[in-house]
Parts: sequence; C-alpha cells; structure tokens
Amino acid sequence: MRQKADICHITKGLIVQFGFVISAALILVSSLPEWEPRDHWGVLFTYTLLTIFSTFAPIRLSNTILTLNNAVIFSGILLFGSWVGVWSAVIEALIIGFLIRFHPVKALANIGQLMMTIWVVDVLKNWFNSFDTVSPIISDLLLAVIYWFVNLILCGLGISYFYKMSLIKTVKEMARGFTSTYLLLMILAGVGSRLVESYGSLTLIPMMVAFITISFVFHHYYDSVQKLQQKVEEIKTFNHKFLTTMAASIDARDRYTSGHSQRVAHWGREIAKKIGMPEDKVEELYFGGILHDIGKIGIEDEILNKKGRLTPEEYDKIKQHTVIGYEIILQAGMFNELLPAIRSHHERIDGKGYPDGLVGDEIPLMAKILAISDAFDAMVADRPYRKGLPVEEALNEIRRGSGAQFDEELAGHFIEIIQRMPREELESIIRQETQSQKQLQEAIY
Repeated sequence: MRQKADICHITKGLIVQFGFVISAALILVSSLPEWEPRDHWGVLFTYTLLTIFSTFAPIRLSNTILTLNNAVIFSGILLFGSWVGVWSAVIEALIIGFLIRFHPVKALANIGQLMMTIWVVDVLKNWFNSFDTVSPIISDLLLAVIYWFVNLILCGLGISYFYKMSLIKTVKEMARGFTSTYLLLMILAGVGSRLVESYGSLTLIPMMVAFITISFVFHHYYDSVQKLQQKVEEIKTFNHKFLTTMAASIDARDRYTSGHSQRVAHWGREIAKKIGMPEDKVEELYFGGILHDIGKIGIEDEILNKKGRLTPEEYDKIKQHTVIGYEIILQAGMFNELLPAIRSHHERIDGKGYPDGLVGDEIPLMAKILAISDAFDAMVADRPYRKGLPVEEALNEIRRGSGAQFDEELAGHFIEIIQRMPREELESIIRQETQSQKQLQEAIY
C-alpha cells in the first residue's frame, strides 16, 4: 500500500514539475507569432491592468479566495485568442510569485496549469467556430464549463502533489467549495466579451462595476456565513463538553467503570471510520458512546456499586438503564439522533439481548457498533474485584460471539483495528482515565 502511494506521488511529481513546465514552454513558444505587440499594445496594456486589478480584488468565499483573473483570461481568449490568455497567465503568476510568496517550482507549475487550460479552451473555441450551426451563446457556455473543468483537474493535481493529498479528495473539495461562483464569473466574462465585441471597450466599465459589486456582495455574504459557522462550532464545542462532563458524572457514580463511556465512544468512532461512515455520522456515534449509559443515573448506588454477584432481581434492574436513558433523552427533546445507541446497545444479533429482543438488521447500526466496543471495554478494563482480560483473549470472545451476539462484519473490522494498533497506544487507551472523571471521583469519594 505504501509503495503504491509512493509511486502515485512520484508520477504526480513528474506530471506537475516537468509535464506542466514543458507544456507551458511549448504553448508560450507557439503563441509568440500571434502576439504582434506593435499592433496590439492597447490590448496588452488593458489586459495587463485587468490582470493586476483582478489579482488584488479577489472574491472571498466560505473556504477559499477566488481571483477574477480566470474571468479576465477567458474573456481574452474569446475576443483575441490564446495569446492574451497566455499573457494574463504570466502576469498573474509573476505578481503572485514575487509580491505574495515566491516559490519557483509552484510558480512554474501554476503557470503551466493555466497555460494548458488556455490552450485546451482556445483549441475547442476554434473547433466550435468551424461549425456555423453552433450559436456563440452555446459555445461560450460550453467553453466556460470546459475552462472550469480543465482548470479544476489541473489545479487539483498540483495541490494534491505539493500537499501530499488524494487527487480525488482534493478535486471534490475544490468543486464543492466554489463551483457555482466560478462558473458565474466565467459566464459573466463571456457575456462581457461579447458586449465588448459588439459595442466597444466602453462596455468594460459596467462589467467591472458588476464584478466589483459581486465581490462586495460575496465578501459580506461569506463574512456572515463565517460568523454563523463560528457560532455553530461554539455550540458543537459546548455540546461536546456538556456530553463529556455528563458521561464523566455517570462513570463517577460507578467506581468499577471509570472512563468506560469515553473508551466505548472512542472504539465506536474507530469502527465507524473503518466502515466509511460520513463524518457527521461518526460524530453522532461518538456522542452516542458518550451517553450510552446515561440511564445508570436511575439505578441505585447499592446495586451499581455492589462488590459481589448481582441477584437476578438486581440484574433486571441494571438492565433497565437502557430504557431509563432512552426516556431521559426522549423527554429532554435533545440529541434524539442518539436514542438508538442508548436504548439498543445491549441487543444481540440472535435476538437474545435487551430491552426489546431485536434481531439482526432490526438493530440500528449505531447500536451494533457500540455493542462491540462496550463489550470489549468491559472485558479488558480492570475492576476492583478482577483484572481485565488480556486483549487477545477479549478478541477471541468477540470472535466467538460474532454472528450471535455481535454483527459478524463489524466484529471483523473491530478485531482488525485492534490488531493493527501499536501495543503501547492500545494499552494507554485501555488504562486511561480522563481528568474530569478523576476530579469527579475525588469529589464524590
């Protein structure tokens, strides 16, 4: 796996550091005969100013900053051909490279990906123009989308190489972040170029006003969105602290299970990540693990902390903690997404669990996962009346219960997680007690 990743990184490096640069040089050389600077000084001067302006008048989005330069380049390609786009790309790269942060390799790669995008769009523009039946409006829209797509892939390839990230993940994140705004700018650039073509360069003035207005509106909109996101993060942080403190309080009542909820939540989260659950669902499952034993609030201390063996009647009362916890959260009207974890984490695949005797797929996925992590922690953690089982012995118990007590596939994933974990890290998690739990226990006992 590691070797495959290294080969992939080397391949991307060859494409970005050599392929991009060589392509840029070839495109630059092929564009030189078309420049005719003596006949186009006005165009060159105008696009140089537009490039500088667009570089320093970006549109701020929620998770990125989008310059207007691609819109400038696109309009230049539509009006005059690839040579204007090449000129704009060189100017932009030089400005960013020398005035903001100079990194020769990245600067050359950036120029390369821009020039390759320009070349592809120019070739396709000329091809579209060879068909008399293709409307300029349609061709401009198609070229805007093509410019966005080619630039997205090439830029994503460069970022994924320099920052050692997955190409697919990088491209998805970039597309999710600014696709609609990017395309809007490209379409406006296409409209603007056609207006200039029909009515002259004075139409640039209302177009620039439109771009400045868009930049202003987006800046304030995303500033508001960012502030809202900060508030949401503050609420999430508060919820996390609140739930963690509540779990610590629950565990502190039961001197035999200090830190249990935290560890159950941790192992549950690892399983959820292993099976590819979405990030928000992983977080929900973690909180489900934190609160899975909240119903123990309703169990008497004499039963909860009994040193000897429980009587059948006492064990029946202990089993009620799943229903008690369910009712507490249900009545609170908060964290309803965690109800399956609280009520059903003691259900079994064979239907012999409690409180509802659910069978197989009737058991919610969240509860199936936490059933495994709960059982594992119960087996390996020390108790005052016994030492925890060795890890391998606990894993054997999970293997034996696979398909009957535990979901077979999830149990396999969990065993793999534990076996791949470094022994020191594993032992540290098994023995850990959070500071809040220690403080609560000191206050109670």
